[in-house]
Amino acid sequence: MILVGITGTIGSGKSFALNFFRSQKIKVFSADDEVKKILKLKTIKEKIHKIFPESFSKTKLNKNILASIVFNDKKKLKKLESIIHPTVIKKRNSFVKKNKNKKIVMMEIPIIFEKKSAKNYNYIILMTVSKVIQKQRVMRRKNMTPELLKKILSNQISSKKKKYVDFVINNNKEKKETKKILKKTLDKIISTSL
Repeated sequence: MILVGITGTIGSGKSFALNFFRSQKIKVFSADDEVKKILKLKTIKEKIHKIFPESFSKTKLNKNILASIVFNDKKKLKKLESIIHPTVIKKRNSFVKKNKNKKIVMMEIPIIFEKKSAKNYNYIILMTVSKVIQKQRVMRRKNMTPELLKKILSNQISSKKKKYVDFVINNNKEKKETKKILKKTLDKIISTSL
């Protein structure tokens, strides 16, 4: 099995790439989607509530308040990660096990380098985007603010990743163009792994 990691900062087009590979009948895993599901679990919400009660209004978790708390304080971010990451890793491992007979599997993992897990992948694709387009895209998200975006980006390694990856895909172009590049990248990975 060829394990391909897809990484990049917020708004760089990781989900776009994942959806393209899904359309090519490739099995895909999204850490971001898993985190969204995990945050709905009662046990996880209880653990978060204990440490970050101010991020709740009654029983409802406000993800943006939580994000602004943790992205302001690295210690708090580590605490939150210690609650969420073990479950994400379990889900990732069971996904890999379940698809072990597949020729190629794509995994969207935003923090491959931050968590020093690059060695787990045969290839790594880095999605990049200009700061202007990134801001336009991310600011369309519900309850996003320029301050929160700045904080999130300060916790993500960006340009430093380039020298450690196998493919850099610039996502400033039209969707059609980006799809062409993704297809070429996929063909290259398959051909070099035959």
